[in-house]
Amino acid sequence: MSLLTYERTTAWLDNLITGDEKWIVYHHVVRRAQWVDKEDQPEPVAKDETHQKKVMLSVWWGVQGPIYWELLPEGTTITGDVYARQLRDLKAHVQSTPWLRGRLHFLHDNARPHVCKQVKKELTTFGWHIVPHAPYSPDMAPSDYWLFSDMQRVLGETHFKNRAEVDAWLKTYFASKQPAWYGEGIRKLPIRWQKTVDSDGEYFI
Repeated sequence: MSLLTYERTTAWLDNLITGDEKWIVYHHVVRRAQWVDKEDQPEPVAKDETHQKKVMLSVWWGVQGPIYWELLPEGTTITGDVYARQLRDLKAHVQSTPWLRGRLHFLHDNARPHVCKQVKKELTTFGWHIVPHAPYSPDMAPSDYWLFSDMQRVLGETHFKNRAEVDAWLKTYFASKQPAWYGEGIRKLPIRWQKTVDSDGEYFI
């Protein structure tokens, strides 16, 4: 309710920065539903390898598209130190992003590296308003319900040989989306907040 009544209008969403991380695996296997007769067995589908190669994507975006993104070295993940450094890099990109002007609002989830003391201290120096986010609520995180879900669909059964191919694919993917598409995902936030209120806090998709 506090988010729904935060300001009289939702114009502040134009100055919202949101972001998260996603693993990009090198070999995607898509499991599809199969219609078979009762006496028939479905065709076997190969499972993803438990320890297959993958690389972590970190991306921050707003109503007109990505502001800053990077791929971590293979086999590495996010820590408080890494995330604090990424935020400093993000801030530098924000300062050269012409459509971000005025008071900025920052939305990320409550993953441990995002809310550690070091990161909280870093963010206090930015002067950004930190938008509250309920724990374990991907249904209210634009990166989850909008960007990453679409990215996963487009990835399909794409196979990558190396990190450079992942990087090239991401550049093409981000460029393929018009600003209106990114804006639509951000502006769905109030609708999803309202659904959360209407459902008494129950998770929805």
